[in-house]
Amino acid sequence: MDLALHILVWGGFLTLGSFVILMGSWVVDPKIWAADLGAPKEMQNYTAGIITVILLFAIQLPIMAFSIKEYQLMAPHISFWFGSLIAYLVFQVFNLADLFIFNLADLFIFDWLIYMKLKPKFMVPDYLPTAFDFSKHAKDSLNGLVIGIFPALLSAVIWYFLL
Repeated sequence: MDLALHILVWGGFLTLGSFVILMGSWVVDPKIWAADLGAPKEMQNYTAGIITVILLFAIQLPIMAFSIKEYQLMAPHISFWFGSLIAYLVFQVFNLADLFIFNLADLFIFDWLIYMKLKPKFMVPDYLPTAFDFSKHAKDSLNGLVIGIFPALLSAVIWYFLL
């Protein structure tokens, strides 16, 4: 398997694992994402959001570290920095999938259909300043280009020293 296919496959695993955690967090407490909707502070649940981020890293870091380990089976002599690059690119597959798949689904299914049309009682009430605003989602994904450096380096450390 060449490097590009390897990155896409492991990026798919990372995306799927992250998607399960994010959707599970939304089912457990819909107010987790209230900050994205611009809801007042009392409507936001920071504790659940922090737990979700910890779970994401608990899933994402090992997946990225194992992606380096698996690539090492094909190319035994890879450096720490090349391993970091592999983990970074795997993370960016998740980041781009997040932008083009999940954010579009979020934009149309959650923001438009659920929040604007159905307005269920258990959801955050009519605080929708960012609903149907794709620029926020795009900016978040651009931030992911920079933020992705940190989990990639942590994953490379896990691979290099623990696997």
